[in-house]
Amino acid sequence: MLSFEVCGWDSRARVLAALLGLGMLAGCQAQPLYGSMQDQQQSVFVSEADSRIEQVVRNELVLGFGGEQANSTYTLDLVVTSTTAGLLPGGLDNEFSAARTTVTAAYVLKSASTGEAVKSGTRFADAQLDLPSQNFAQERAKLEAEDRAARQVANLVRADIAAALAR
Repeated sequence: MLSFEVCGWDSRARVLAALLGLGMLAGCQAQPLYGSMQDQQQSVFVSEADSRIEQVVRNELVLGFGGEQANSTYTLDLVVTSTTAGLLPGGLDNEFSAARTTVTAAYVLKSASTGEAVKSGTRFADAQLDLPSQNFAQERAKLEAEDRAARQVANLVRADIAAALAR
């Protein structure tokens, strides 16, 4: 047996650690990010999509905001574009064997009651893809890269909006 265990130091150290832990937890605050708190709704309506890739970003945002609600406090106007550019030319015909898809989202968060802009910005994300020789495989790879980049852009936009609403 160790000397500090005989003197009761082990139990004192445990009590001291527990008190310090409780003191640290007392400073924590938890509140819903997009839900209601004290009869205040923090819901966000996302504008309708005009393209497939914009629909992917919109769906991710709506799910991230907890679904669509009838009377939203904020409106998010969203414009999403996508480009794919070839990288690494090679082979006999100097064709591209790899590419990068970039999805860009420009957004404006407005108060639904006043119409004034609360937050605006532009976010983008890249996704790399291989371009095989088959046309169908190339198209499928481009769609999957767009989807990956769209999910990343939606997460970035959602984080920006969360920061703006937390203020």
